[in-house]
Amino acid sequence: MDLRISGGSPAFEEKLLALFAEHLDEFTVEADREWTIERARDFLHIATPPARTLVHDVLYGGGYRSAADLREIGRDLAGPAISITKTLTKGTVEGLWPRGMPAPITPQYDRDKPQNKKVKGYRMPSDLIPIFTAAAEN
Repeated sequence: MDLRISGGSPAFEEKLLALFAEHLDEFTVEADREWTIERARDFLHIATPPARTLVHDVLYGGGYRSAADLREIGRDLAGPAISITKTLTKGTVEGLWPRGMPAPITPQYDRDKPQNKKVKGYRMPSDLIPIFTAAAEN
């Protein structure tokens, strides 16, 4: 049996958690670390401006934007990945998603020169593109 419960009063939550505690040895509890449109919408809402801009730029590029393309359109590349991390942390603290939520965008580095930590581009997994596109359109 898989469950996802949203909403409910604090009293209901307390009773439900007490019931789970009584039967904890009967099931496995895992955090839901999947991106949904609602979570993507929340991400964009609380995102720092550099993180929000990066998401829009990567979506515009179909899931990937090279650092050269971003520089060409005047984007500052000094820290967008840090902005993504800050937004993920803020969402965890605010209870919007569980700890360990995967970053929706990751920096890509030059594999031929691993010693060079210069970002080659930014990528969003293909399964997240429709989710974040829907969130950005609302």
